[in-house]
Amino acid sequence: MPVYNTDEVWLRRAIESVRRQLYANWELCIADDCSTAPHVREVLEEFSRKDQRLKVVFRRVNGHISAASNSALQLATGEFVALLDHDDELTEHALYMVAEELNAFPEAEL
Repeated sequence: MPVYNTDEVWLRRAIESVRRQLYANWELCIADDCSTAPHVREVLEEFSRKDQRLKVVFRRVNGHISAASNSALQLATGEFVALLDHDDELTEHALYMVAEELNAFPEAEL
């Protein structure tokens, strides 16, 4: 999840929507793209202390959404990834439904 100067309310809601997933075997990889708003670092550090499944990198230079997404992807250790924007929210069963489909079709590669 690339992050840049996201309003605190939307950043918290995006992260919480992942933390509330029924399917618990996930990791949320976040790249802060050199945000200038101080609350961004505070929120990301707070959540990374609360939940070890959150991985955060703080970029030193603003590279925009593509560079930030790539920085977040470098943190990922799973077999599959999904992109999430910094103000998106997932329904609580979203990852469960993806895992169910992948289990039904183990040959899936996309």
